[in-house]
Amino acid sequence: MGKKSERQNKIHDERPEMTEGIAERKNGIFKNRDAVLVLIYFFVFIFFAAKVPFVVGALVLGYYFSTVLSVPYDYVLRKTNKKYLAVASYVLVVLVFVYAVVSFFPMIINQIREIVASAEKTHLNFELPKWVSELLNEVKANISSFLGSIVKYVVGIVPSLITMVMLLVVTMIGIESIRAYFGRKVNLLFVDDPKYGELFARTFFSEVKRYLRGQVLVSFISATLTTIGLYAIGVPSAFTLGVLSFIGGFFPFVGLLFTAVPMYLLAFTSRGLIGIVWLTVLLVGVNQTESWLYGPRIQGNNLKLHWFVILISIFLLGSILGFVGVLIALPILLFIRSFWRFYVLGASDMKSNAR
Repeated sequence: MGKKSERQNKIHDERPEMTEGIAERKNGIFKNRDAVLVLIYFFVFIFFAAKVPFVVGALVLGYYFSTVLSVPYDYVLRKTNKKYLAVASYVLVVLVFVYAVVSFFPMIINQIREIVASAEKTHLNFELPKWVSELLNEVKANISSFLGSIVKYVVGIVPSLITMVMLLVVTMIGIESIRAYFGRKVNLLFVDDPKYGELFARTFFSEVKRYLRGQVLVSFISATLTTIGLYAIGVPSAFTLGVLSFIGGFFPFVGLLFTAVPMYLLAFTSRGLIGIVWLTVLLVGVNQTESWLYGPRIQGNNLKLHWFVILISIFLLGSILGFVGVLIALPILLFIRSFWRFYVLGASDMKSNAR
């Protein structure tokens, strides 16, 4: 109680010093040059995300993966105090990711081709009304055309994906030096109150990092349960699919849809309709267990954002910017919240901490 009262008295004593700055914010954010600069930085980032999505996507994924990979590194280093073991854990996780990504696209393309070939060879041996037969043939042709277009699309973007992967690797290698440099120079991005601007930037990135670190454990548990379930129902490449489900866990809603497609393809080609039924039971079970049991306990109130707002932002930015829009949807929501707290409401308590 003594420390709390002391802190409250300190904030109270500093309040006259903060009054002028807060009053300026209430007169309008456009009278605050730092607020205008932050908005300019934001829109420049959105511009590049729209014009060079693979470059921005690689940079964002590099930041994501570097944060994710730092979790086992920090954990092993903290438990063993041996850096070589921490580095070994880091390298091992990287190799697992590379294996999953490299084996994913050939696996999916082969499965799609197998389904298309199977559909083209399928003939119905019993009498049906003419209109039913025509309808079924049209559906079969549409499915074959759709799956074929997916194959062509994946093959067409392979050069861009290779560029993105190379940028991703470079970003992951240099992310620590980038963080250190940005940490030293971030105050140069602001003119009115550099310390306050630096606190804004650090708070924003801290929220993103806290979400990612909490999601590591959530996704790991879900991916482990999914992998065990896939082995149990006889779906091939269960380990690769499990790793992909771990990665997909960092992108709410969309990640589940993205990883479910190859799972259903493999379940259908290996087990038929019964495989699809069992896979549906598995995915629903894991998803509900995560939503009601360990997800809220681990993440707590890290985001404090309504799920419907998250869902709308992901689909809206995804429809506008494509895959990179899905990647940056949550950080943009966190950015908007931080900007609102710092430069619209004034965040007087945070300004007192910045001084």
